Amino acid sequence: MSTVTLKSLLAVSALALVMTGCANREPEPVEPTGPTAAEIEAERARAAAEEARRADQAAMAEARRLLADARDFTNLNSNQQGRLRDAERAISDGEGRNALDSLKRLISELEAARTTYTVMRGDSLWRISGKSEVYGNPYQWPLIYKANTDTIQDADLIHPDQNLNITTHPRKGAVDMAVEHARNRGAWEIGRTEDSDRAYLGK
Repeated sequence: MSTVTLKSLLAVSALALVMTGCANREPEPVEPTGPTAAEIEAERARAAAEEARRADQAAMAEARRLLADARDFTNLNSNQQGRLRDAERAISDGEGRNALDSLKRLISELEAARTTYTVMRGDSLWRISGKSEVYGNPYQWPLIYKANTDTIQDADLIHPDQNLNITTHPRKGAVDMAVEHARNRGAWEIGRTEDSDRAYLGK
């Protein structure tokens, strides 16, 4: 056998051995390319914290809006005034959720608060409104008129034994509008609905 042939055989044998070794070798472990379980959990926690922060911000903004709304009600008793102050403190302390729940209950209560008054002989809306147990201000009589348009056709004509609804906590804006109307109503006549009264009721 020639030297060249021997060298060729040796080279082929060596290559075959190398290839056989590569085929039998365990594959190299591949490093994972995605996030680890700990990283996924950390991201979930971060997202939950961000969602809670946004919810707190929304609750605080809504609580501030309702606080301004609650301040618009009049004739609050001492208990209601105390609840309003508690909500103000909660907002100042960053407890928007607590203030929000409290203010929702308070406003719902104030909006629903009504009482009734039974008309006596000699009464007028002016006289009823001026009574301390009603509004203590006769100029607020249009509030009573507006709350009872189903039974009062003419603001100048009411009858004994009529039961009138009285809004216990009218809003400041409604009070201001009523007083403005009472002061500038103009001439009136018993038995007819004045145009100025119609205009007031339409506001």
